[in-house]
Amino acid sequence: MNHKIAILSDIHGNTTALAGVLEDAKNLGATEYWLLGDIFLPGPGANDLVALLKDLPITASVRGNWDDCVLEALDGQYGLEDPQEIQLMRLTQYLMERLNPEHIDWLRNLPMVAKKEVEGLRFSLSHNLPEKNYGGDLLVENDTEKFDQLLDETTDVAVYGHVHKQLLRYGSQGQQIINPGSIGMPYFNWKGLKNHRAQYALLEVENGELVNIQFRKVVYDYEAELESAKTKGLPFIEMYEELRREDNYQGHNRDLLASLIDKHSYVEDVKNYFDFLKELSENKTSCNNANLSGDKYDKSWNY
Repeated sequence: MNHKIAILSDIHGNTTALAGVLEDAKNLGATEYWLLGDIFLPGPGANDLVALLKDLPITASVRGNWDDCVLEALDGQYGLEDPQEIQLMRLTQYLMERLNPEHIDWLRNLPMVAKKEVEGLRFSLSHNLPEKNYGGDLLVENDTEKFDQLLDETTDVAVYGHVHKQLLRYGSQGQQIINPGSIGMPYFNWKGLKNHRAQYALLEVENGELVNIQFRKVVYDYEAELESAKTKGLPFIEMYEELRREDNYQGHNRDLLASLIDKHSYVEDVKNYFDFLKELSENKTSCNNANLSGDKYDKSWNY
């Protein structure tokens, strides 16, 4: 049997780019899909993005660091002192106002690592390292010993995302390592290679052999994606505009973040929203405790 596996990674809320990639993969005859995390944010995609994924034959998924950021924000692990944390809280607020809560449950249940066997060929899937989905351990210029952390005696091919660059290389023992690049936020530090195309990879396995690897770069309307973000009121829109037009995202620029937070009064938005969530959680807990103890159940607390 011929398997054509589309590997999707680092969508980052860019629904327009994802739609272009899925059309390309369908035209090339993809038979299944693997999802490597960082599904949402900083782009505006929410329920509309999930709708594109919902009907796909996705046979493996793992959790990325931005997925964890959403969960950490919702779990109250961030505060109002760090501009980066305020950014993540405000973007999470935006996402939750447009996303069905059941999708957060799905996000929580995604594993860090997935193992797949295709006609005897053994794959290991992770967003970054198997036990660490953040950090710079697997930047494309790093030494082979770093990449050996993806491999063991049960792995023929390791697939990871996170660094937003397409890559094909080998471990020290000869196993193969693949990065499909980023659908929503490709990264370039060499000007001559910069483009606005969405990236993914298509693997072809036949009779237990990896017979083809395609690194795809798909044209999509990035100006339409930007216009959609503006229409939908995406926070930090100035940064998203630079990302879409210049392929540069300044998410670690604390001075820029602080100025935008002050300009748009994001601290007040975040405080009001997360205080509201906390109150809902406390009320729900009180209701459940009362119900368990036999006290009268008040339907007004049923969130």
